[in-house]
Amino acid sequence: MNKEQESSFAMNLKVRNFNEKNATALAVVPAVVPYFATVKTKITDLILADAGGRSDVSGHAIAKTRMRETLEGLALKISNALASYALVNNDYVLQKKADFPTSAWYKFSEEELVTQATIVKNLAVPLSANLAVFGATAADITAIGTTLNSFTDIISNPSLAMDQRKNDNQRVVVILDEIRTILTEKLDVLMRSFEVNNPSLYSLYLSARAIDINGSVMKPTVVSELPPATLKTVHTAANYNPDTFYTVQNLGTETVFFSLSALENTAGSEEVLLNAGETRSRLAENLAPFGTFLIVRNPGATQSNVKIWVE
Repeated sequence: MNKEQESSFAMNLKVRNFNEKNATALAVVPAVVPYFATVKTKITDLILADAGGRSDVSGHAIAKTRMRETLEGLALKISNALASYALVNNDYVLQKKADFPTSAWYKFSEEELVTQATIVKNLAVPLSANLAVFGATAADITAIGTTLNSFTDIISNPSLAMDQRKNDNQRVVVILDEIRTILTEKLDVLMRSFEVNNPSLYSLYLSARAIDINGSVMKPTVVSELPPATLKTVHTAANYNPDTFYTVQNLGTETVFFSLSALENTAGSEEVLLNAGETRSRLAENLAPFGTFLIVRNPGATQSNVKIWVE
């Protein structure tokens, strides 16, 4: 999410929190109940889309690169053994098929690599007992088959992951717009029923609907420094409440992560990525099913600073 989207998201969470804390009073006007429920469902979808949209796809590319290197090494080893076997046995046809210069394996496209490695594997299988003396064991021949299958499976993973990330970012825009439509065209109108009969409740709703770029108009609950490569407990709640509203602002120059944990100074199972300069908000139940320790992790090489609002 960009800064404007994150501010809208923080407002949506406050509206949802307002509903949870005032469900009994709101039920006096039954028409508002299903719309608040829809907003709650769409917020869950939004969190999932945002997580996908921020996902790091570099791991897929690294995995593919390493798998290719393994396949190249095995193919080179087996093709060299086949060429040596063919030379010793005067099998000129086999030598022609199997003798590749070393650089060829590194220059092949992905498709060519799969094809040529498959040819080498098929040539080697019936000769596996004869190739060990030339440096390619039966285990190597088995391994190239397994590696070929793995490499074929992983070839499209980076592009598929990028496509998924793009799709998730598009879903963020769509879901935010859907929530905005429900709020402006439905709930903002229906909530006027409370303007006279329950003005304090209506005022709380208007406060929840206010958007500000910092995620909260309140004074920060905590301002914390995070030394390089540090994991730190920045806030401890007296008890777990799923409706506790956390807002974290990253004032540093590197990415940090925050989570809710049941153990002090131990990251929770679901960490939320927070880029430099960004502000993000989460309800406690969206961070963890239990836990009272808000944890921020700074994996970078420079000090970072965060502001925390707990509402």
